[in-house]
Amino acid sequence: MTNSDLRRKAEELAYSYLSSKKTVSCALTVLLAIQETFGPQDELLLKAASPMAGGSRAGSFCGALPGGILALGMQYGLEREQFGDIDALIQSYQPVIEYYRKFESEFGSRYCHEIIGCDLADPKQREKWLDRGGWEECSKLVGKAAGIVSDIILAKRY
Repeated sequence: MTNSDLRRKAEELAYSYLSSKKTVSCALTVLLAIQETFGPQDELLLKAASPMAGGSRAGSFCGALPGGILALGMQYGLEREQFGDIDALIQSYQPVIEYYRKFESEFGSRYCHEIIGCDLADPKQREKWLDRGGWEECSKLVGKAAGIVSDIILAKRY
């Protein structure tokens, strides 16, 4: 597969999983799409990512951000023999810093409520979000986020 094919695969997987509600967590969706596109696969990490969706209903980050960070960590995080290596740790920050920068540039914020314009913990605001097509909005977002993560992985591979 070409780089553009891999990027497209990750974007389409993320979009289709959330839009069809095969997944309902933006964090899990981005992580799953990247795992299925680039490997390796880790079910426990997917489980751990799931409650990061929708700012964890606590006004926090859009789940696509930590989902992407976890995916990058799987690719560029420390190996066991590096756990005490500060230089290796600092090096592992680089793709994550790039993702933060690109994510904020694309979506205007790191925070779910700022990106989607509502607090999903508030039932009335959540209902308005649903009525205006919130699932579709977030499905497009996770597709774009998976594309950004893919670009970072592909740029570092070659």
